[in-house]
Amino acid sequence: ITQQLPNLLVQWRQAGMRAYQISRILTAVSDAVTRRLITLAVEELGEPPVAFCWLGFGSQGRGEQLLGADQDNGLLISDELKEEDKPWFETLATRVCDGLNECGYVYCNGGIMATTDEWCQPLKRWRKTVDRWTQTPTADAVMRVSIFFDLRSIYGAESLCDQLQAHMLKRTGENSIFIAALAENVLDAPPPLGIFRHFVVEHNGDHRDALNLKKRAVLPIVDSARIHALANGISAVNTYERLQALAEKGVMSKGQSRNLQDAWSVIMQVRVEAQAQQIVNADEVSNYLNPDDLSKLEKKQLRDAFKVVGDAQSIVRMRYRPGVG
Repeated sequence: ITQQLPNLLVQWRQAGMRAYQISRILTAVSDAVTRRLITLAVEELGEPPVAFCWLGFGSQGRGEQLLGADQDNGLLISDELKEEDKPWFETLATRVCDGLNECGYVYCNGGIMATTDEWCQPLKRWRKTVDRWTQTPTADAVMRVSIFFDLRSIYGAESLCDQLQAHMLKRTGENSIFIAALAENVLDAPPPLGIFRHFVVEHNGDHRDALNLKKRAVLPIVDSARIHALANGISAVNTYERLQALAEKGVMSKGQSRNLQDAWSVIMQVRVEAQAQQIVNADEVSNYLNPDDLSKLEKKQLRDAFKVVGDAQSIVRMRYRPGVG
């Protein structure tokens, strides 16, 4: 079934489906695959010894997956866990992560998977981990764990996820040092737009003369919405929903929120169009796009969207990194 997804994406694009809808469907598919793999593992291993929750992080957590997504997951286990129960969960994690890899959701290069100790913990240890991350926010640590703050329950006891997220929001909301470190990470990837509104493309490598739409355009919006949400105790995880909640709470104006929603929609649509064309051309599916392949109108829309992203980063800089140029 998952092997059919590239062709389905082309058909959805041709039918006029919007990027927001496509990403929701692709996320629903990966959710279903994960749940089925867990069900198969439980049938083999027997009932779990204690309650647990399978967590999805990053784009899966936000409900914003497209093709080529790798695994970002974890296991959150009840504090009733005993030492003799651990092998059951270790086997579960291996079964599910191996199965996801076979289904096209490749292993995470950074090891953010339930098969690693750091991402497979009882609730009390997860809380201590959050405390450690927020109390000593080194630049490398913040970049590595920022994906964790986009979390969602995929399977199991959702109440465990709710408790962990509540703890996370409490710790981040009261820690200006952590938020400042997170802001530095947000500002690390400015949109690929030069002073005179020309596109800033890669100058060498396999993607020479292309834009990295994910790293330089999508993620800066995601990161901006996340830092405002964490600083203001907003539990929404999806980028659209975060931006709407930020406007409702008065953290940003309705105009700023709407501009970012529109920019995100434009960039994601261009990204989907590019991936669909790569599939048709039998090219490797990636997040890169040569702007020369765009129409004049598409280039203007993309430039306008990049300008909105840059403005959003300026707000993050002024609000959370005052005095930093």
